[in-house]
Amino acid sequence: MIWALIAFVGVWAPYVLPLYPLQLAVQGVTLGLLGLSVGWLRRQTGMLSFGHAMFYGFTGYAVGVLVVHVGLTTTPALLLGIAAGTVLALVVGLLIMRAGGVAFSMLTLATGMLIWVAVTQKRSITNGFDGLPVNFTGALLGRDPNDFTNPVVAWPLIWVVLMVAVAAFWLISRSVFGRHLAALRENEERTRFTGRRTYLPKVLAFTLTGLLGSIAGAVAVLNIGYISPESLFWSMSGQALIVAVIGGVGSVWGPPAGAIAYVFLQAWLSDSPYYQLIIGLILMVVVVATPGGGAELVTRAFRALARRTKGRSHA
Repeated sequence: MIWALIAFVGVWAPYVLPLYPLQLAVQGVTLGLLGLSVGWLRRQTGMLSFGHAMFYGFTGYAVGVLVVHVGLTTTPALLLGIAAGTVLALVVGLLIMRAGGVAFSMLTLATGMLIWVAVTQKRSITNGFDGLPVNFTGALLGRDPNDFTNPVVAWPLIWVVLMVAVAAFWLISRSVFGRHLAALRENEERTRFTGRRTYLPKVLAFTLTGLLGSIAGAVAVLNIGYISPESLFWSMSGQALIVAVIGGVGSVWGPPAGAIAYVFLQAWLSDSPYYQLIIGLILMVVVVATPGGGAELVTRAFRALARRTKGRSHA
């Protein structure tokens, strides 16, 4: 029921929302994809990444460089950019996955910041701190790719990407592979003693979330037509963690919902000098009052409504 309601709301969004709120919704869904990647990794494996923005930003820059400097058209640039971000996730996962706990989190942060430094220093390629404008060429889905800066045009594509991503990670969670990851999360040593692999499954999980972060980066640069170093900075990874916590990592639709709420709240409070403090207080309340995030509250409400409706029908 919740899935159907979310899908229905998304389909009708371009018809009921004015242009500015729709653009905020597009930004929220894009951030939500990154939040889903961080939240799912935490939920399924117990690993906490402080550097997942590296895949988001690296893919954005890869797409931009392929368009601006190599001269590729939109579709191959997007696909190769996503592939580059996924390969980066695989390489990083292979290198740091032996570490656990805080060490793993710090290594993701350090790796992300190394990439940020490299990007800002290669001014001849990336335009440094000024960011890289990307003027797409060719066609995408039968349209001029630069039309996707219009939220009315971008929304159907971004919403389909979100629905596919949510469904895919929901299915993975319930697959044999997902149950194996859950066993690793609960007790990695016991899982190892049963003869099952522990290292490669975690690398694969990390790579899958890197793929999702890369898709988010590709969608973002397509919608904005620009990529900046801020997309690689630790604060971007922090935003992904915040929306995952607000929405709830216990559900695959929690982080995207949390991201949309976060973006709208940020826009609403942007004129206040205390908006970051207010968001921080909201985050504290969510963590203390509802550790499962907004998704847990909504799920409880729907279950209570279902029980009440069922009780009335029996009466």
